[in-house]
Amino acid sequence: MHKKYRYLFILLVAVWLAIFCLSFLFNLIGRTFEFSSFWRLLMMALSGLISAIIITFIVIYTTPVLKEYLHTLRSLLRLDTLSHPLLLKLQQKAPASFHHSLMVANLAHRAGKAIGADPLLTRIGGYYHDIGKAINPEYYFENNSLQKELTKISDFKLKALKLSSHVKNGVLLAKQYHLPQGIIDLIIQSHGTSEISFLHKKAQELKIKINKKDLRYQGIKPQTKEAAILMLADGVESKIRSQKILTKQMIDEIINEIISSKLNDRQIELSGITQSELYKIKKALTEGVEIIHHQRLKYPNDQN
Repeated sequence: MHKKYRYLFILLVAVWLAIFCLSFLFNLIGRTFEFSSFWRLLMMALSGLISAIIITFIVIYTTPVLKEYLHTLRSLLRLDTLSHPLLLKLQQKAPASFHHSLMVANLAHRAGKAIGADPLLTRIGGYYHDIGKAINPEYYFENNSLQKELTKISDFKLKALKLSSHVKNGVLLAKQYHLPQGIIDLIIQSHGTSEISFLHKKAQELKIKINKKDLRYQGIKPQTKEAAILMLADGVESKIRSQKILTKQMIDEIINEIISSKLNDRQIELSGITQSELYKIKKALTEGVEIIHHQRLKYPNDQN
């Protein structure tokens, strides 16, 4: 349940319980001792007064929760614009990474909505999850398919450090631009401790022995459903983007592959996502990819 609705539900239940219990108690007392109409009216007035006092205290003590929620919401709404200086910086320095982030945000928002997570948080997390790539954008394949700077480095451990440095750089930029902690957490957790798979495959092809831990992100596994959704959307979009030909069957296979790999790698085990929610996420991601890449989809009857 969304934080706002959870707060309102708890407040409603607390107020209802206070009024019901007091009304029941005074009504029981009135019937037991057979008070006159005057005393019953007086007890009703007293019940209303006590109810008002209890409700006032409930509101006062829960106000910080509501205040925190509204502050967080305002902070997120300020970031929900593509004209934010950080996003403009990413667009200028790493345009392909910027485009990738927009697609991830779109998919994550759809998936977040599907399971009742925070769709606003997942969308904004998608915008900013790769902002660290604004620093040394030439290291990343989407911005430089030849990756000349990276090929100059022979040490695979150092290559992995260079590639994964965008998480650390992203956190530094986020703090520099005063992004809320919730977004910083998503920058770190959306990559988790995932394997940098293409480096691992390259090392295997060249028969280079290396500790697998050295070819992983050094972050934190997703601790929330929003972070897990962002991780899955990021993986799906990256894989889809690399395909020259795309069919509906391929989309299903890719999404299944990404979800299975993250499950097998135990990346989303701490996020609280259930199997039924994973099914909804898969469906939402499939629909999102098909909408985004509709013009690219190759159908069975295509002649060209």
